[in-house]
Amino acid sequence: MLGKIIESAYYASMFENVISKRAGLEKVTDAYRLVHRDEVGAFSVDRYGDWLLVTGYDEALPSGELLKQLGAELRKIPCKGGIVRTNLRDPHKRKLFSDLVAFGEPAPETYFVTEHGLKYEISLNASQHPGLFLDQRDSRRRVAEFAPGKRVANLFAFTCSFSVAALATGAEVAFSVDLAAGCLERGKRNFEINGLAEGGRGKFIKEDVRKWLARQVRKKESHPGDFAPWDVMICDPPVFAAAPKKGDAFAVEKEWPFLAESIRTVLAPGGAALFANNHRGGDDSFYYSTLQQQFSTVTALEPPIDFPDCGNPHVRTYWCS
Repeated sequence: MLGKIIESAYYASMFENVISKRAGLEKVTDAYRLVHRDEVGAFSVDRYGDWLLVTGYDEALPSGELLKQLGAELRKIPCKGGIVRTNLRDPHKRKLFSDLVAFGEPAPETYFVTEHGLKYEISLNASQHPGLFLDQRDSRRRVAEFAPGKRVANLFAFTCSFSVAALATGAEVAFSVDLAAGCLERGKRNFEINGLAEGGRGKFIKEDVRKWLARQVRKKESHPGDFAPWDVMICDPPVFAAAPKKGDAFAVEKEWPFLAESIRTVLAPGGAALFANNHRGGDDSFYYSTLQQQFSTVTALEPPIDFPDCGNPHVRTYWCS
């Protein structure tokens, strides 16, 4: 009993201190991280509008038990409800999360959150990612500021949030390339809710990014005079992705040199590329030096305020030109 009391007091103190550091984020978005992984314990707490998403990173601790430990503090956060789920570390598993437990009012199957005046579809009831990477909020803003009048290629586009941000500020065109048809469909709904579906400036390409890039390189090499280079390219790949065909699985460390060289090859003079990955076990110097071999300027960007460095980088983000 004494251990539980001490644990409860610990969480209460830490929660209050950490959440106070996020003050001000609600002015630009209603989707942000309240408690980062390892700030308080082996879990994170994200706000997506009126609902919370709690992710546990200790596979030995069931989501129900984590909810019991955090319940008192979660109830202090203004929200309608949320879910608690357990992260699965094994990349070869077919799903990323398991053991979902809901609390409070059930979240709608889908709903929208707002970031810098733009809306993005969220689904907390699925076993995969909700649909918006909160750690790339500042990067979306950077791309949006650079994008007016530019040709944009958003690789590993997921639900196309970078494409939305770019077109909303006046990009000429934005190609969203991803192998997951379901993600691209969600991206199209993001376009629609933001009034960007008309005019044909958004292109959705269901294809392996590696194949799409290789084809772009071949086009430039075979017909350089006719090739239209890309002004802005975003490359935020998964750490690992299984594939139906043997040998097609994606591993970011293996593919990073190819991605860097190919993007540099088809990037316009004066263009810029944003690279990101959240390979926690990866070598920082490898990712950085590989980009330096291809680009004249490589800037490692600081993480957003709600994703502080807690001893192991959550995400690496680089702006290259």
